Parts: sequence; structure tokens; C-alpha cells
Amino acid sequence: MTPATPPALGETRLLLDGRPVFTDTPGDRWRTSPAVDGVCAILRLSPAERACYVEAPLGRIAGLRRFTSLQRFVPFWLRPAVGTREDEVKPETLWLLARLDDGAHLLLAPLLGRSARYSLLGSADGLVVAAETGDPAVVVPEEAALFVALGHDPYELIERSARAVAAHHSARLRREKPLPDTVDLFGWCTWDAFYKEVSPEKVLAGLDAFARAGVSPKWLILDDGWQSTEPAPSGEERLVGLRPNARFGGDLGPLVREAKERFGVRRFLVWHAFAGYWGGVCPCSLPGYESVPVARSFGPGVLRQEPDWNVRPWGARIAVPSAEGIARFYADYHDALLTQGVDGVKVDAQAMLEAVAAGSGGRVALHRAYRAALDASAARRFEGRLINCMGATTECAYLADSAVFRSSDDFFPSKPESHGAHLFANAQVSLWFGEFMLPDWDMFQSAHPRGAFHAAARAISGGPVYVSDKPGAHDAELLRKLVLSDGTVLRADRPARPSPECLFSDPSRERVALKIFNMNRECGVLGVFNLHADGAPIACNITTGDIPLLQGEDYAVFFHRTRRLTRMGGAASLQVSIEPGEWEIVSFSPIARGFAPVGLTDKFNSTGAILSRNRSEAGGCRIRLRDGGHFLAWCESKPELVTWNAQPAEHWLEADTCRLEVSVPFSGEGDLHVQWTSFGKANP
Repeated sequence: MTPATPPALGETRLLLDGRPVFTDTPGDRWRTSPAVDGVCAILRLSPAERACYVEAPLGRIAGLRRFTSLQRFVPFWLRPAVGTREDEVKPETLWLLARLDDGAHLLLAPLLGRSARYSLLGSADGLVVAAETGDPAVVVPEEAALFVALGHDPYELIERSARAVAAHHSARLRREKPLPDTVDLFGWCTWDAFYKEVSPEKVLAGLDAFARAGVSPKWLILDDGWQSTEPAPSGEERLVGLRPNARFGGDLGPLVREAKERFGVRRFLVWHAFAGYWGGVCPCSLPGYESVPVARSFGPGVLRQEPDWNVRPWGARIAVPSAEGIARFYADYHDALLTQGVDGVKVDAQAMLEAVAAGSGGRVALHRAYRAALDASAARRFEGRLINCMGATTECAYLADSAVFRSSDDFFPSKPESHGAHLFANAQVSLWFGEFMLPDWDMFQSAHPRGAFHAAARAISGGPVYVSDKPGAHDAELLRKLVLSDGTVLRADRPARPSPECLFSDPSRERVALKIFNMNRECGVLGVFNLHADGAPIACNITTGDIPLLQGEDYAVFFHRTRRLTRMGGAASLQVSIEPGEWEIVSFSPIARGFAPVGLTDKFNSTGAILSRNRSEAGGCRIRLRDGGHFLAWCESKPELVTWNAQPAEHWLEADTCRLEVSVPFSGEGDLHVQWTSFGKANP
């Protein structure tokens, strides 16, 4: 392999591997240095002024055809934005992938510095890098600001770039972090069921309703509404005690014990905010944490989109524990929770911290302190059971040593227009930030009109699966498509991502289907979604190229909704038509010697139920399954015997369609053995 040419910055252009990637670049603002992996560089910004907020022109992308990006449209969440010109790049863009005229791809990832956080925005003259410290006393220094990389395969480019960005920040990637055990269990969150009017009686009523429906959660989140809070003189709600409020009798212990002993809940999590509560920690009631009321002051990138973020919706001031005090706060609070039987925490409002960093050394320094304290406490007390929420910032992604973060704005039951955009945001955020943390695609409600739409997406998302059902409002049949008899879920191998065909499209606005793909070991799974609730059906072709990680050439392909089983190989394609607001899940299983297990087809992620398959030379195949249910396989020859855990199993073969179906008793994990040989005679 020929070594890549070192990056070079001329008077007006940046070269990577000898080709221009930026033009009209002011050479007096930027310095280049090679990154650690592949055809890439790190650009160092030399600010033209001493200020806490600086914008520096970067230039135009040479040969830009189309881009996709992740943009912080509110302080707490990201959404995708696509376009064809630099002036379409929105403020607070934290990642950008461009397709160039010659088919190559350019990746831009703004970095975190010692004291500044960097982002992108567009202008009539090209891209601009914005640097922000969040503290008027801290100026933007000269330091690394932007990672730039070039490649042909966008997925390989993303993985390679993530390794380099992680190395630059001395961070761990998602695959290097242990995952909390909750991600493999079916869960319930109290938020959409009760909002802040939650109580022990309501939680127990909810658990009882699940039990009567026959699908019980094995973990739950007691969301906002359980803490002891009071309004401050300025109006903000602040935390005033470490014990629960009067509705909970000052003790979560009885509720936690009953949830576990009576309803089989294994892990009980509770909600709290990054700074204790929305308005922080009351310095008078809880003086040990050095809390100081600070007026919110978001940066220009946030305020130019919505100028009233400094005052709404939780008031203008937050009582912020100091960098030293926050470690004591988490230790005391989490110790108190631990003694009540609590197993973990969901920590909200994380991006709020950047707005109250004045006087604390800036947003990066304060976030480092809070981040380290939270991760350490969750690891020590809760074995890492931590969901990071409302923190879709680079501070969270690049500094967190914990593994799970919410990747989208909330599921809104009463906003029909939000559901397609919600799914698109989760898939696109997973594309980049899923390299650093495990995306949590948020809860949903099973009995909601779009419940199946959300359930299908969660089934292949690779992240946690949990609902926010109101007591008695359950679609039990839908839930059983997600949950095994032991309360676990069929989680796919990695975060689901958009397929190549829609990588640079916006399926929530354009008349294209959103395709998202994942893997279950050697099997692939593809979700196809029409994100528009009204309008016309969307027709699209399904090919093996929709799942770039597939290795083979010959596959059994199963369509979950139509129950169609067929064979696909090479460059073949199959057309599907998706009605407005609807979906399909397509599973791919490689055919070997005329046989391919498709798994449990009464589950959305059917091949996720296959732990292993071993074809013997003697003429049989042993499939390890996660549970019982309706098993399907592509089978070209009639088997002489099918057994489940060494006992004969009822089965049927449609020879003309190669469709082998087996009724597998529910008994948890076990072995399905399909045998073609008899008296030493092998299957031809």
C-alpha cells in the first residue's frame, strides 16, 4: 500500500492525500497535523482575537455534491440536516459527512479542546468553525479544533475516524465499554404514564397491569416527580433534600422491594438531573455542595436558533454545585439511593451545564468534572447502570466513560408529526455517536396508534427496549414480538444505521424510504419505513447491498409482515411498497448446503433468536435458540427428524417453497436439531 501524502495547507486550500478538500481557506488561521489513523488530519485553530466565542472561516468543500450532518437544534438534542451547499449547514453542527463529485467521502468532526468546544456552521462564503468556552474569563486558545478525514467507503471512514477522534480525546469507544445489564431486559418508564404526578400506588398499579397482560418489565425507571423539591424565590424548582418527597413517605425502599418481590423487577432505576434538579441544588437546604445560583447563558449558536433558551422553560437561574461539590453530591445521593434498593440512574438535562459554566473555568472544564464524578459514582454504586439523557453534545460523547445515551428528542404521544422525524434522528445520530456510546432510541407506548412503527424500530436498534405504557393500555401481542419468555429482548449486535441508499437523504421530508440495518452475528436485518403519516406509498428495492456488513452471496430472505420467504443472491432485488406511516422488517440468513435458519418469526428480530448454528458433516444442523416460539428455516430437502432439546418437535415442510416450520415449546434457551441422515445415509 502506498503511504498517504501528509496533509498540507497552502494559501487557499487544504490538501489530503495530495488532493484538495477545502478551497478558499485562510492559511493564517489554521495549522495542520496528521491524525493517528488513515488519510486524515487535525486542524489547529489560531484565533484572530482574544474572546470566549470565536468564529473562524474554513472555506468551501472541494467538489461537494451532498452532505448529511448532525445539528443541535435545541441545547439537548441533535437532528439530521442534509443539503448540497455550505450555506445550508446549520449552527451547532457537531458532525458532517460529505459526498464528493468523484464518489469519495469527506468527514468533519469538531473536537473538544482544553477549554473550548468546537462546532460548524455555514455561510455564503463557505464553512465556519465556531469555538466557545462558555466563560467570559476564559478565552479560546490556539489548539486542535477539527478532525478531517477522506475515504471511499463511508462506513469504513466513520469507524476509522471514530478511532482517531477517540484517541485524540483519550476516550473509549462504545465497543470498549461494558454495557449495563438493563440493555438486554424489557423495561418500563413511568414518564408518559404519569408525568410528574407519579406515586407508589400508581407504579404498583402499572406493574400489576403489565402482569395481567402477560408481559412484565424486568427493569423500570421512576422518572421525574419523586424527589424533594421546592421553588426558589426566583421561581426555579430546586432540590431541597436527598430523601424522596412526601408521596413516597421519604423512602423508596418499600416500593422497590414490592416491585422486585411481587412483580419480578430485577433493576429499579430513578431519574435525576445533572445538577440535582432542573433548578439545581438549594444552597440553603443542602449547603454541603457549594451550590451557587448562576444565570443561564447559552452561547450564540443556541440563541441564534431560539433566543429565549436562557429563560425557558425552567427559569433563568440554576443553583450549580461546584466542580468539587458535585462529586460529594453524587456520592451522598447515590449512597442514599443504594440503601433503598435502587440499582441505577437516568441523569437528565446534561447539556444545561454549558449555560452555567461562567466562573467555573468554562463549559469543557466543568463538564469534565461533572462527567468524571457521575461516571465514577454510577460505576462504583450501580455497576454502570446509567442512562445519559438530554446531553447530545460532544462533551457527553467524547468524555463519558459510561456506555448508554439517549439519542433523540422525546417520544411525544400527542404529536403525530413527530414520529417519523424521531426515527430518522435516532438512526442518523447512531451513525456517528453510536461509535462512542450505545444509542437509546427512547421509550414508546405499545397501544399508541404508531406503537408498532416504534416497536419495529426499537427491535433492530441495537439499544434498550422499554415502553411508557399507561396502566392497562397495553398491546400485549405487540410486546410479545419484542420480549422473550424470560423478560429479555432480542438486541441486535450494534447500533442500527441508515443504509447506503438513504445515507444522504432526509426520508422525513423526501419521498424516499428510510432503510436501517443491523446484524445478528452472520445474519442481517433491515427495517424499511415510510416516515410520512400521510401521502402516498413508497416503493423501493431490497438488495443485499442495503446491509453493507453482509459477507455471503446466497441468502434466505424473510419479510415479517407479509410472511414471505424467498431466496436472494448476487445483484438480485425485491420490490416492496410501504404505506404511509408503515414499515417492514426484512431478515437475511446465509444459505449453506441448502439450509438457512431464519429464527423465531413471531418476533420482530427473528434472526436475533439464533445464538449459533453448526452444520455437521454427518448431515444435520444444530441451532441454539434463545427461546421457544414459531421457528422458520429455508430447507431444500425434507428432514428425517427435528428435535428440540433431544425431544421430537412438530414440524412442516412446504417443499415447493423450501419453507420448514417448527413449533418450538417455550422453555428458555435450547437446541433445535434438524437431521437429514438415517442409517448413515447423508442428505444429498
